[in-house]
Amino acid sequence: MPMALRYAALSLGQAALGLASCSGTSRISGETWQAALSLSRSAEQLQFSAGTWSEWSKAWRPLAMEVVSDFDGSMADCPEGSVAALGHGLLAVDEVDGHFSVLELGPQGIIKMMHHKLSDLQLPAFPLEPAEWQQHWLMVVSSMLRFMYLKWVNMPHDNDFADMNQEDAFSPAVLRPHHDFLFRNFVDKFLASGVYDLSITENTVLYSEAFAFLAFCHLHQVDFIAESGVYKGVSTEIWSLFAKEVAAVDIFLTPEAEERLQRRSNVELHTGDGRTLLPQLLSRPGRRAAVFIDGPKGELAIHLALSLIKLPQVAFVAMHDMEPYKRRLRELGAFFFSDEPWFKEAYGHLDEPFRRRPDLLAGGTMAFITTDAKK
Repeated sequence: MPMALRYAALSLGQAALGLASCSGTSRISGETWQAALSLSRSAEQLQFSAGTWSEWSKAWRPLAMEVVSDFDGSMADCPEGSVAALGHGLLAVDEVDGHFSVLELGPQGIIKMMHHKLSDLQLPAFPLEPAEWQQHWLMVVSSMLRFMYLKWVNMPHDNDFADMNQEDAFSPAVLRPHHDFLFRNFVDKFLASGVYDLSITENTVLYSEAFAFLAFCHLHQVDFIAESGVYKGVSTEIWSLFAKEVAAVDIFLTPEAEERLQRRSNVELHTGDGRTLLPQLLSRPGRRAAVFIDGPKGELAIHLALSLIKLPQVAFVAMHDMEPYKRRLRELGAFFFSDEPWFKEAYGHLDEPFRRRPDLLAGGTMAFITTDAKK
């Protein structure tokens, strides 16, 4: 019996349960299944944090690997216990045995095996025995959801890094003279565009952020801007002053945005999910494109950006409200952030109209990302 399960069974003082199933196989004994059930009960005594989840999964990993070694036999003898062990053990198996052990690698891919087995399983109309396993399904689901979140959704926040220093949050210092040269040579064009004749609203980009975005568009000779997240259309209208074509996507287009942009003949508005529509819009040939993501937010925006930057016609992607993710974004190829002190000192004056309207909450760190090959 794995040590963690033996300890759980002994420390909780559980007597043999006389299981109607989970009687044991040549690989996993009935006693081990009893200890696993006791370990499930112990969750009620724990206060879960990130560290607790990790230790919890490590306690289940030995049994999970035993289930993997005789998957069909384990599922036939104790299907609910097998699924519980695998679900709880996913995080630890991924950490110790690697990504492919969990996902794919031949018959050893845990998720692949569970998918095929459970898809084909003829579940009875009555509860499987022992019924007590079913009392702990919420913990199994929680373990699996945590694994899925950490594996496919989560992006570490800056405060997750104990050794974080201020320089980690900024673009590489070697790029700053180049950025400064670009901005100095573009600012007059920005001021002469008529951008200050536009009305402003809350929850939009600051002028300094829009200036940085358009300066990089100028550098890369962008003629098509794709935007996800429109709100009242302020940023969309600003882009329309500079780009030959603008396509803006939102799940819900506000009446304010539609009214503001109806006079902009170079703007297309689309209702739908940017994660689906942006790749379609960017697939049109003959364009040099930049992308601005202001919805979805956070981690979903980063994942969307990473997928779009792979497209050969996309010069760069900018994302709004990225302050918590700057260090991770640096690692992923971010080359500029709009809240860098030198930039705010030099170009913060562009935001004077917003300072005169303290009732309008606007702005947020804009992060610019590209691939190493495109830097």
